Amino acid sequence: MTVFDTNFLIDLLRGKPGTSEIADLYEHPKTTTINAFELYYGARRSSKPEKSVYEVNLLLKSIDVLGLDIHASQKAAEIYAVMMNSGKTLDVQDVLIAGIVMENNDELVTRDINHFSRIPGLKCSSW
Repeated sequence: MTVFDTNFLIDLLRGKPGTSEIADLYEHPKTTTINAFELYYGARRSSKPEKSVYEVNLLLKSIDVLGLDIHASQKAAEIYAVMMNSGKTLDVQDVLIAGIVMENNDELVTRDINHFSRIPGLKCSSW
């Protein structure tokens, strides 16, 4: 299964050419509550927050949103500890996203392949 990263969802919201056609290629696409947080945060900071929040709501109602449960939390903590112990840093939001994706045995669709590919065992692809 597929989990869309925030950057893909933003392109979808902005109507970037080809993005909706790419989204249609995936069966049962998902995202995470962390990505939802990032979308809502961006919407609240936009010049038209009410309109932006409305659009985010519509988008998130159209796909499944995976939560950060105890198992994903454990996986994210493991990832974060390994990364930090090896001197590699990542934003905590990205570690949480990776934990959710890996715990659900999914693949992350992201533009940040170089960024996320540093996480051992995380399946990711770009569009």
